[in-house]
Amino acid sequence: MKKIELGKGLDNLYFGMSRDDFKEIMGEPDEVETIENEDLPEDLSEAWHYDDMELSASFDKMEDWRLTSLAVSSDNFSFEGIDLIGLSQQEVMEQIEMMGLGDISIEELSDDEENSQQIATILDVSLNLWFDNGILTEIQWGPFWDEEEEELIWPEVK
Repeated sequence: MKKIELGKGLDNLYFGMSRDDFKEIMGEPDEVETIENEDLPEDLSEAWHYDDMELSASFDKMEDWRLTSLAVSSDNFSFEGIDLIGLSQQEVMEQIEMMGLGDISIEELSDDEENSQQIATILDVSLNLWFDNGILTEIQWGPFWDEEEEELIWPEVK
């Protein structure tokens, strides 16, 4: 069981680590996806996908290619001791509200009636929860954000 830590990372993978350090722990990714920001050409990201683990990691050029987010889609990952992947949106929202993580905003992403996709965002803890047809399918999180300084807060590494 892998333990998700808000603002920090996942087990021995921590936000702010270099691509080389990440690769030393995880090995070569199954796929590397380069993502360009049309509004800011210098803002490049790489998403590394590890299919067997159902894990993705993102590294941003503007942050010196450090780890800036993780996403998981397997119930092998626990969040505050709970396996959330596969639970209904109502069950997940009840758990999240009991944890008192902050205000939740929900955005509808789908435009067809047969398949609904929503994302629940809690900005206070840099957390996105992806729901497909009312079931949690992905948890995505990153380092905390400092509103005053307008910068990421990198976790302290032990």
